Amino acid sequence: MRRIKFSILLLVCVVVCSATGCSAGARILSFLKNEDSAEVTMTEASRGIYQMNLAETKLSKTSYEFTASDPKDLIGQCIEGLAQQPSDKAYKSVITGDVKVVDYTYDSVNHVAVIYFDPSYKKMTASREILTRAAIVKTLTQFSDEIQYVSFVIGEESLTASDGSLLLMRGRDFVDNISGNMEYVREDYVTMYFVSEDGTKLQAEDVIVKYLSKINLETAVVNSLISGPITKGLRPSLSADITVNKVSVKEGICYVDLDDKFFERINGQSFSLNVYSIVNTLTHIPGITRVQFLIDGEIFEGSVENMRIDGLFERDMSMVYVPEKNNGDAKDPALNSDIEKELIKNKNSSKASEEVTTETVKKETETGE
Repeated sequence: MRRIKFSILLLVCVVVCSATGCSAGARILSFLKNEDSAEVTMTEASRGIYQMNLAETKLSKTSYEFTASDPKDLIGQCIEGLAQQPSDKAYKSVITGDVKVVDYTYDSVNHVAVIYFDPSYKKMTASREILTRAAIVKTLTQFSDEIQYVSFVIGEESLTASDGSLLLMRGRDFVDNISGNMEYVREDYVTMYFVSEDGTKLQAEDVIVKYLSKINLETAVVNSLISGPITKGLRPSLSADITVNKVSVKEGICYVDLDDKFFERINGQSFSLNVYSIVNTLTHIPGITRVQFLIDGEIFEGSVENMRIDGLFERDMSMVYVPEKNNGDAKDPALNSDIEKELIKNKNSSKASEEVTTETVKKETETGE
């Protein structure tokens, strides 16, 4: 059963999915659906462009005819459509006034549309900027086979997340009704590792992490680990009092900067469970192969339970318990997938050696349905 976690800059909300009657995609749509946004047109079967209401609080999707097949030509048609004045006087176009597109390019390798704006883009109010960005990204990424991500360049500067990383935006990162919320929501599937019921091993929990754009996925994931598991029978791996100083990724290495409460063990659990609950979770995220721990910005040169954490850590699936289902032979598919990948990697490593290639965030937690 896939579950949902919603991690905001100062808030981690956990949304538990129903065990029956809905797919993961349907659960996401159900979670995002709000009665206040009933006026939003969402006819996903047709292609269209997104427009903004005059109050600058909602988007509406209107059908639009696209004739181009080449990705770059599609980008041009999307921009052209987004600049047209809507026939419905209750709405307005998003590419108008201070929003001036000066150029656009297409990265065919990574399926990224890069949109270049005049510096006047920065004059927009926060609410209008969020909806403008959402409208453009959602319009472009409906052609998901060709355009999977959108990047903005304002003047000479690329739009970045709060941690300084390049902001690659997807249509599903945005909601249509900001309702006073000046940020947008992102979501990612993550397998997290908590402590098994007997306190000796790690065990997987498959979740959807939802978080605001102020923080990166890696920070949201570490905060969610600290908030603890949802599944009955799993135990927390980390102290709820840990402060996350910074989490960042560079060249495949995830740097996790925590305070010294990271050394606290729960219920006498082994310190190695603290370490590998983080390592195994983060290395499950594409692009992360190793983890480096920092304590208040410094590499800790001591040891805990004879275990040093000053080096780089790789995933260790030998610490993971694979629970059996009632039928005695069905096992967690996410774990099976991880284990199979590890076996393949180990087999290849025996033939040819290959190198497997922290802005302070404080949190409060609140559980919601």
